[in-house]
Amino acid sequence: MDWTRRLRIRQLEVLSSLAETCNLSHTADRLCMTQPALSKWLAELEAELGVTLFERHSRGLVPTRFGTAMAEHARIMLAEVERTHQTIALMAEGADGQLAIGVTATVSTGLLPDSVALLTARRPETRLCITESTLDQLLPPLLERRLDFVVTRLEGDAIDDRLRCTPLYSERIAVAAPPSHPLAGRRGLRWADLEGCGWIVPPKGNPLRRELDAEFALAGLPAPRYRMEAVGMAMLVALMQRAQLLTALSRRVLDHFQASGQLVALDLPTRRQGTVGLLRHRDAPDTALSRAFSEALRDAADGAGVTSRNRIEELPPSK
Repeated sequence: MDWTRRLRIRQLEVLSSLAETCNLSHTADRLCMTQPALSKWLAELEAELGVTLFERHSRGLVPTRFGTAMAEHARIMLAEVERTHQTIALMAEGADGQLAIGVTATVSTGLLPDSVALLTARRPETRLCITESTLDQLLPPLLERRLDFVVTRLEGDAIDDRLRCTPLYSERIAVAAPPSHPLAGRRGLRWADLEGCGWIVPPKGNPLRRELDAEFALAGLPAPRYRMEAVGMAMLVALMQRAQLLTALSRRVLDHFQASGQLVALDLPTRRQGTVGLLRHRDAPDTALSRAFSEALRDAADGAGVTSRNRIEELPPSK
């Protein structure tokens, strides 16, 4: 009999835990098993597969490429089972389904709230779980399909070939300041005029951070010594106002805070341009609800003034 027909949820949990702990004893304790029983099960599975899943060393286990692949698929299947359980429970309460969405700070104001408002107006019984974080923190749960979508800014990022990206629009960055900042309101600023200013920026590797560094390089200047790093928009804006700090924001996000009087755009020339896009797993099912969210996101992008000239073709995966 095909071994996949005998695979149980418990065994998926064992594979996932072994890849995480790389230790038979720790996994046995975590899952309330005996170590001999766990060792026997693993040896029997490897014999049936005809490949080695984990190399045994004195300090523990090291997954082979087969073990890494098995553990990845185990996590995906476990996530699907859990999501199915949650969906059925929510539908029993009257919901028509649920989506788990990851967003970066770039879209947490403006685009995402606008798209959610459209979606909930069209499908009021939809349940949403929204997580804001950095892209590097959102990619693992997206690859394991614990997230349905990630909406983020991309700037020359290599896209994992397990994901597909639907670009929504492109836009330049802007340098933001609190209204009370000494440079606020000055016309014709140059990048050299920012020397000595304090900054609060996204973590290293963030697309906005890279674009900001590139703007300084294009101006023939080194990137300044950034004083603080932050992710959440509410905290970032509060710190900017209290400590007279500058930051780099996408133009649309800055427009949101400028309209409320919390931040202003400095009059600086910028040349770098990034892409805001929608990421999802290539194997994710194409459901009516996922299509409804994608449509709401595109409608929100179009409604905020994105013209056809700003739209670009689907980005290819990295090779």
